[in-house]
Amino acid sequence: GADKDRVRSAARLCKADLTTAMVGEFPELQGIMGRYYALNDGEAPEVADAIAEHYSPLGPNDACPTKPVSVAVALADKIDSLVGFFAIDERPTGSKDPFALRRAGLGIIRLILENGLRLPLRSTFESAARLFEGLSPSAEDLPDDLMNFLADRLKVHLRKSGLKHDLVSAVFAVGGEDDLVRLVARAEALKEYLDSD
Repeated sequence: GADKDRVRSAARLCKADLTTAMVGEFPELQGIMGRYYALNDGEAPEVADAIAEHYSPLGPNDACPTKPVSVAVALADKIDSLVGFFAIDERPTGSKDPFALRRAGLGIIRLILENGLRLPLRSTFESAARLFEGLSPSAEDLPDDLMNFLADRLKVHLRKSGLKHDLVSAVFAVGGEDDLVRLVARAEALKEYLDSD
């Protein structure tokens, strides 16, 4: 439901404030300053808000964007980061995650679930991976690798929300599902069924 032209504008401008002295001096203002610069230059409020919110959610307690343009840009930014780093084989290992890819994965999950987005993730990852063909020898394996990575992040997210490990494993055993909203609905339905007489 997002206006495509506004999404394109926000995506084109969302990292521009990183080149400014203000953000160079105060990195915690990235996005925030971008919003002020965009408004000053006459951009639409939705574009400015998307620039400010495209890093969100930063953690489990951070607010998740809900405006269509903001959600689209935040999702695109996180998907692009994941696919790009996976394409050059820079993946989280053990406790090391220098590029905050686990946080990006959880951000994608929260954006999708909290906004009820029916997004086919596998085809989204396939489209993004095509941008890296020729640059990465393993570009054709990226969608599977990314789905497995996101499945692990989703299991952690669901366990934190109170669903037991065996329920999560049972839902994932069905396989081939890339609609997170439907997957979580299945897990919740299974929980309700098991809790009943």
